[in-house]
Amino acid sequence: MTTKKTKTRKNDPGVRTKLFIAAETIGVGKINLLELVGECGSISEAARQMGMSYRRAWFLLDSMQSGFEQPLLITERGGAGRGGAVITPLAKELIRRYRGHAELVEKNSAEILSWMGAVQRTSIKVKGDS
Repeated sequence: MTTKKTKTRKNDPGVRTKLFIAAETIGVGKINLLELVGECGSISEAARQMGMSYRRAWFLLDSMQSGFEQPLLITERGGAGRGGAVITPLAKELIRRYRGHAELVEKNSAEILSWMGAVQRTSIKVKGDS
């Protein structure tokens, strides 16, 4: 028998920054991935650390790249220990500017987020077995 349950859950309201360039979107996930590639020097290692497949990471990076004239990454094919990826100065600037903008948006959203936290529903109805 399926019944409706009421769960008490309070998720703090939040704001996420998503930028649009050409036909692509750039959010915190793609920025984190790009930054991790820069730190690791490897798309596959960055993907592993983020819990995603290499194919998914490549797709995200490639979709982000399609919005820019200049490269965000320089990759080198290779097997064991020979390949790698380096982020370009443009990528570093994108990461810096994205982080700065996201911080600004968050700081300027404090008042409305506080208000939303005070007025949001704290219980939700969930279908499930009893």
